[in-house]
Amino acid sequence: MNAYFSIIRPNVCFLAVFGVLVGVILSFARSPAIILIALLAAFLICAGGNVINDYYDYEIDKINKPKRPLPSGKIAPKKAAAYYLVLSATGVALALLVSPAFFWIAVFNFTISTLYAWKLKKIAIIGNIADSFLAAVTFLSGALIGMGFLDLLNSPVLILAGVAFLTTMGREIYKDIEDIKGDESLGARTLPIIVGGAVSMTFARILVFSGAISATVPYVYHVFGISYIISVIPCITVLLYSIMLKDPKKAQKTVKVGMFLGIFAFLVGVLIG
Repeated sequence: MNAYFSIIRPNVCFLAVFGVLVGVILSFARSPAIILIALLAAFLICAGGNVINDYYDYEIDKINKPKRPLPSGKIAPKKAAAYYLVLSATGVALALLVSPAFFWIAVFNFTISTLYAWKLKKIAIIGNIADSFLAAVTFLSGALIGMGFLDLLNSPVLILAGVAFLTTMGREIYKDIEDIKGDESLGARTLPIIVGGAVSMTFARILVFSGAISATVPYVYHVFGISYIISVIPCITVLLYSIMLKDPKKAQKTVKVGMFLGIFAFLVGVLIG
C-alpha cells in the first residue's frame, strides 16, 4: 500500500488541491459540498497523471530513480495502468458534479497530462510548457467553480497562475537537468540534452527569478495590501535562494517549497488583504 501511495506523489497532489482551493476562495464559491468534491477531483486527476507519468518513465526511472515503485518492482506496470484509469476516471466523474466549466477543464487537464507522459515530456520546451500549464491551471479551475471564463480576466487568480507557470517551468528544467543521463539513454530530446546543462540551468534560474519578481505584482498594483507583501517575502526569499544552488535536485525541491509559500501568501492576501 505504501507503494500505491508514493506513486501518486501526494505532495504534488496536495499542491494541486491548494491551488484549486485558492481559486475557489478568489471566486467566492459558497457550497461546501461542491468545493470538497472539486478538491477531491483535483487530487485524483493529479494522482492519475503522476501514475501514468511513472508508467511511461519506467525505463528512464530504471536509470534515474530505481527506487520508485515501478522500477523497484513494488508495482507491476499493468497494475499501474489500471490504477491510473481508476484514479483519472473517478476524478473526471466527480468534476462533472461541480460545474460544466470545471468539468471541461478537468477533461482537458486529464488529456494534457496523459499526452505529456506519453509523448510531450520528451520534447524540449513543449513538455515543460505542458507541465507548467497543468500547474497554473489548477488555480483557474478552482476559480471557475464560482465564476465564468470571462470573469477570470479581471481576477487576481490570473497573476497567481502566471507565477505558478514561471516557477514550475523553471523547476521542470531543473528536473530535466537532474534526469539527463536516463533521458539521453532513451532518446529523449529535452532542453539540457540539446543545449547542455549550463545553458539550461541559466534559463531555469531566469524563469524562477521572473516568478519571484512577479509575486510582487498584486501588491504593486494594489490588488492585495500590506499583509500580502509581508506573507510573500518568505516565498520570494526561498525562490531567490534556489537560483543560487548549483545542484539541480536541491534547486527544484527548494522551488517547490517556495511555491507552497506563495500559495499561502495569496490565501493571506485574499482573506486579509
